[in-house]
Amino acid sequence: MIMGIIVNKVQPSIRSTRRPSIVKVAAVGLVSGTLLLAACSSGDEESTVQGSARTDAASLSVSANFYPIQWLVREIGGPAVSVTGLTPVGEEPHDLVLNAKSRQAMQDSDVVFYLGSDFQPDVEKAVAQLAADTTTVDLLSSPGVTLLAAPADLGKESLKGNKDPHVWLDPTQMIAMADQIADVLTEADPQQAEVFAANRNALVARLTALDEELTADLTDCRVTTIVTSHAAFNYLAQRYGLEQLAIAGVSPDDQPDPATLQSIAEGAQAAGVTTVFFEEQLPRDLSETVASEIGASVDLLSALEFDPEETTAPGEDYVSVMQDNGKRLATGLQCQ
Repeated sequence: MIMGIIVNKVQPSIRSTRRPSIVKVAAVGLVSGTLLLAACSSGDEESTVQGSARTDAASLSVSANFYPIQWLVREIGGPAVSVTGLTPVGEEPHDLVLNAKSRQAMQDSDVVFYLGSDFQPDVEKAVAQLAADTTTVDLLSSPGVTLLAAPADLGKESLKGNKDPHVWLDPTQMIAMADQIADVLTEADPQQAEVFAANRNALVARLTALDEELTADLTDCRVTTIVTSHAAFNYLAQRYGLEQLAIAGVSPDDQPDPATLQSIAEGAQAAGVTTVFFEEQLPRDLSETVASEIGASVDLLSALEFDPEETTAPGEDYVSVMQDNGKRLATGLQCQ
């Protein structure tokens, strides 16, 4: 019985003030010579905000709330866009408090892409304070993005609208957000329309191939329940016919009491679970506790909340990490 565990994590406060999810696209028209000169003249004063990628050819400055969105913008924008990530490497995205450099980067950006639904309340608050001529895009409102309800595993989720923001773990949802990003970048800089379209097509081809690979990996699995360290994988589970059983809530800070942890272990055992998954950058003690209770092993499953080039290995990106996730799941779930 798991009765001696005391969870001392303090629940983070969730701000209730949020501007409605809306795509505010400024009437940019053609990119002016003034904007181009400003972008070029700032090259020698490259921002030291985390994840900045600036080139002399870039005519658009973009902020992205964290790695998966930053990756999409980089892939579509190429050298025509400079991208600044707002979440420092190693900082839990759910708990992000913007520093002064990140706030300045947002103010200096032509476009800000982010995820709403209270995923990062501090980002949403900063977006609401930006000048009217800054294009701000809540990608959870993108056409084709379908939001799932926040899981009720712990019965106490406090996200606004009770929606799960972890859409990036379904490659088909990434395609929908890529389409929206390409459209917004094209409206902001029509001169680069062909570049953005070509990059978007290449990216969609990669994501489509990834979806097909994951479908093949996760077919005919003996176990269909994924026990994860926090409730980040519902979109992945829904896409590939699986079920998520999360130890912590949508935010990793929403951790279970001993009775709930015992119930999770019993549910995992009843589902025939033989592998409990933990995440990089998160404590693995609760996953190991559940695994020990039911005689299961543990393995890594990435929620891709951090840049893998910074936390895993150079050359890794969204696609390669998701491919690795598929292989680990296929082994842990005993898929044919």
